[in-house]
Amino acid sequence: MLKRWLLFILIVAPIVYLLAFGLTRNPRELPSAMVGKMAPDFLLETLDGKKIDLPSLKGSPVVINFWATWCGPCFYEHPVLKEVRSIYEKEGVKFLGVVYQDKKETVVQFVKELGEPFLVLFDPKSQMAIDYGVGGVPETFFIDSKGLIQNKFSGVLTKEYLKDQIEKIKQNQ
Repeated sequence: MLKRWLLFILIVAPIVYLLAFGLTRNPRELPSAMVGKMAPDFLLETLDGKKIDLPSLKGSPVVINFWATWCGPCFYEHPVLKEVRSIYEKEGVKFLGVVYQDKKETVVQFVKELGEPFLVLFDPKSQMAIDYGVGGVPETFFIDSKGLIQNKFSGVLTKEYLKDQIEKIKQNQ
């Protein structure tokens, strides 16, 4: 009888522990191998054809949002990014929006109609998305002024969460 209880406890206890641990975590903040590492470099073009690379942004906190016009959640996130950018851009925070698997013409029309919440960059072969481990959109990376990725968030950002993460990357100067 004691062996049965011991066996039961040895099997059930780890399952209960894993469930309890998993259920207390925010599914939008799943661990990323990128957090705590230097952000991979990139060289991408803006809507008007200018080239932007990560080294040119060193010394500034950076918010990189991977998005697409066909992404419903990205549409809802758009005004939040515009509003928060208007607050923090004056403080030196850079906002980049990397277009994920979308057409330039569609993006130009989207931005024309809804405004530009960030500097829009094109990743035509999705190489930057691969380098950053992007699995879908929207995904947002928070990079401190030293170039370290401090957090990755999957899903629609709220204004409060976005501001909180920006304050954190501003502190790591």
